[in-house]
Amino acid sequence: MASPVIFLSAEESSQAASAGFIQEMRQTLQKAQEITQVISEAESIAEDATKFCEAIQAQHLVQSKKLALTGKPQAAAVPLAASLTREIQASVVWTQSLLQMCNIAESPASVDKGSTLQFPQSRPTVQ
Repeated sequence: MASPVIFLSAEESSQAASAGFIQEMRQTLQKAQEITQVISEAESIAEDATKFCEAIQAQHLVQSKKLALTGKPQAAAVPLAASLTREIQASVVWTQSLLQMCNIAESPASVDKGSTLQFPQSRPTVQ
């Protein structure tokens, strides 16, 4: 079971705490992007290696051990980098929405009971 993640910030104002939270999220998402880039490069290298292996097998008419043992060709691995990129983009959108909700909560304006909150649509970006 995954342990919960808790963010705590003792600041003078909730605006300062929100800014600290957003900064922490940006740093986390930047690190996730760096990891995704490394995984993407590793997947590219693995794909090239697979192509070289297949070419060598075809050249020497050698049957792979996996195919010889199971009788079926090996399934291609699902690209992880693309999935991570989608998760990062969803996290950016979630963080932006959370910040907007914090701004609404801190605003002196009242929110009518049962009203629908409207958030401006923005493109997810990590700075």
